Amino acid sequence: MGKTLTDMPKQAPEGAVRGTFAWRVLAPLLSLGGYALTLGILAWGFSTGAFHIPGGDALIWDRVGDALRSGAEVYVRTPTLSDTFWYSPPWAVLFAVVSWLPVQVTALAIIVCEVASLRYIAGSWLRVGYLCWFPLVAFELPSSQFNLIMAAAIAAALRGDPRLAVVMGTAKLGPILAIRDGWRRAVPVGLLLCVVTIPWLGLWPAWVGHLMSSYGANLAPGATILIPFAPRLMVALALVLYGRPWARGLAAMVAVPSLYWVSAVMLLGLAGDARRGGAVAQASSPLTSPPGVLGRSRCPDPPPVRRPGS
Repeated sequence: MGKTLTDMPKQAPEGAVRGTFAWRVLAPLLSLGGYALTLGILAWGFSTGAFHIPGGDALIWDRVGDALRSGAEVYVRTPTLSDTFWYSPPWAVLFAVVSWLPVQVTALAIIVCEVASLRYIAGSWLRVGYLCWFPLVAFELPSSQFNLIMAAAIAAALRGDPRLAVVMGTAKLGPILAIRDGWRRAVPVGLLLCVVTIPWLGLWPAWVGHLMSSYGANLAPGATILIPFAPRLMVALALVLYGRPWARGLAAMVAVPSLYWVSAVMLLGLAGDARRGGAVAQASSPLTSPPGVLGRSRCPDPPPVRRPGS
């Protein structure tokens, strides 16, 4: 029988083999360096009092949950705007479910979810170390914010699963713009989020009025990027219309209503798409593709060898 092209042995060039060996040695060191950087920043932050557990935002989530359970007003503008609750009503309901726990437990649960999100984006613990070279990762982890979960939502949406993007979009809008496919899975999630607020329907008009009354306010001077939301939204919509996955992911970050410097960790959601593209390219490489991937053209059988006198 004839042999297919994909059955023939493939040998990588000598330089490629040397490069692969060098990378296998270098990759763990690079990953460990990222972990060391993040741990070093965390050690500095906790030793100097810059970081705390629970983070400041965990105190907001705890206060809002207690307020909803006790029947108090949820959408109240506090003297310090950065301590004001801005998320949509489903989040108030979620925080009411967990606010009976010690706030330290809630903060640690958020950290676990953020680390899990980083692992999802990276695809392996080795690649998590690469992402840890981004210094803002260390500042994000103890903050009790959800920016890394937002990044995971963006990565999931770019991979075709929009469900987490819907959930996180009800908090900060932006991740919804990363959705292109899978709306049949997105709609039930959105409906469920609305259903859980039925006992507190009055929260919706209160939330809208709360946002409108504070539009344009600088929530945290020095910590926010002072570009108004309206022009950022226009840029985000232009990126969505451009249509490329990286453009939709960037739009998701740009369209966050209150854009903090630490929000830049949401860009890590694009790393998941880049990793997926690299995997696809590697799968189509002649040196790495499994038999049958590159094509099914067949080599002709060699001509029969005639012997003298036959």
